Parts: sequence; structure tokens; C-alpha cells
Amino acid sequence: MDTQLRNAHIRVERKQFTFDLKENLQGTFLRITEEVNSGRRNSIVIPASGLELFRDTLNEVIGLNKAPVENRVVLPLGQPIAEPPAPATARQETFRPPSPAAPVTK
Repeated sequence: MDTQLRNAHIRVERKQFTFDLKENLQGTFLRITEEVNSGRRNSIVIPASGLELFRDTLNEVIGLNKAPVENRVVLPLGQPIAEPPAPATARQETFRPPSPAAPVTK
């Protein structure tokens, strides 16, 4: 059974966002639910242990959105901005798409 700790709602354009801070036997978590006028709902759940990283990443993205277009940087997906990507090892190769001039072999 989930226990409600805090609840907040915001409206952005046609979307309603609900922020539910809850806890259960597994721990504390934040559920963010997006509801569109059509009634469709999507939710994400963030464990309390990841809330500060989530906030920091969101703040970083918001800061990039305010930067002039010519100064924007493309972020790697799935990597926190504070940590550099892990180096490739012998077992783990980095995917490199073939160059357009390279012949395709079968």
C-alpha cells in the first residue's frame, strides 16, 4: 500500500502534470503523471535515491534550452552530464555507422 507524502499539480498548455511523492515497503519515490485533454496518461517513477540527479539533469537541460542556438551542446542520452561516458573496452565496442562512401558488404 502506497502512503501519500506530498502532492502537487501544474498545467502546461494542454497537459496536466501531477507530482506524487509516496512511500511503500520498497522505499520513497516520486511518480510524475502526464494527462492530456484526451484522457491519455503516462507516468514515470523515480526512486528517492535518484531525485537529486533527476533535478540536476533537468536543471542542466533547462539551462541549455535558454542558451542561444549557436551555443547549444547536444547531450549524450542516458548519461548524467557530470560523468564522462565510460571508455570502450575490448568486450564493449562503440558502434560506428559506416561512412557514406564505404561499400556495403554482404
